[in-house]
Amino acid sequence: MRRLLVFALALFTTLHPVLAAAAQGQASGTISGTAADASGKPMSNVTVRLRNVVNGELTSSTVTNEVGQFMFVGLNPATYTAEVVNAAGAVVGTSTSITLATGAVVTDVAVGASAAALAGAGAAASGGSFFASTAGIITVAAAGAAVAGVTVASTQGTESPSK
Repeated sequence: MRRLLVFALALFTTLHPVLAAAAQGQASGTISGTAADASGKPMSNVTVRLRNVVNGELTSSTVTNEVGQFMFVGLNPATYTAEVVNAAGAVVGTSTSITLATGAVVTDVAVGASAAALAGAGAAASGGSFFASTAGIITVAAAGAAVAGVTVASTQGTESPSK
């Protein structure tokens, strides 16, 4: 009886991660890329968030390394967008839509932002605009879903367009 219990426990321990991954929809995809400013210079130590475009939910968050690279692993199949956020938490740049299939690895995702926006200057600091908001970024990403290889960079001035 004791051997049977030990065998059952060992079997459960071995199969549990496999069964959990299957129950979670095969969360095995990976998205990686580089965050860069408008001049193409890599942005180190900035926060990059991954958002599900369909439901708007924030999926994950990470910080870029010293050469601006980021990586998200263990992702479910979905359509995502990567966002660069400044220290105040405002979205200052985003990628185009990224469609991730089960088990897929998507590399070379480009996310850009202006230095002023990253520092929190301009419209983001004074209330922002639709295109600097999460809703605006998701709208732009969804509209650009069919356009591959485009980096959307946020450039925010301090003047109102009506002045």
